[in-house]
Amino acid sequence: MPELQWDERDFLECLETVPDGKEYGVSYSYDLTRAGHRLLVTVWPFESIVQLTLWSEKMETPLIEFSLFVRGAVRHVNYRRGEYLEFQDSIVAPDRFWHMKAGDMFNQDRFACGVTLQLSIKPSIRLRFA
Repeated sequence: MPELQWDERDFLECLETVPDGKEYGVSYSYDLTRAGHRLLVTVWPFESIVQLTLWSEKMETPLIEFSLFVRGAVRHVNYRRGEYLEFQDSIVAPDRFWHMKAGDMFNQDRFACGVTLQLSIKPSIRLRFA
């Protein structure tokens, strides 16, 4: 698996929270709450995987949870129309271990079409496929 092309400072700036680094650089977890929703963004930089879990504050089970196998770069976009993190050329999977069932998620021949996901938190949490 390739290493994630990202800048930790972009996540700090865009998500406005400090990650929980319990795994000593193996993974980073950003936990934030906006407008009645809680978002957990977990990054495994050495695997190029980002997991997103979204809850309603009043629910114990997630509304949605999925992993991105990021084949492109993660960019921080900040311009007059908004600010977001952009996960380029990503394969969406149910969980971080999906490659054990589906094969190499980074194989362009096997998974030809990746998607780009934009994540913003201002004024509320928004996930958008671009």
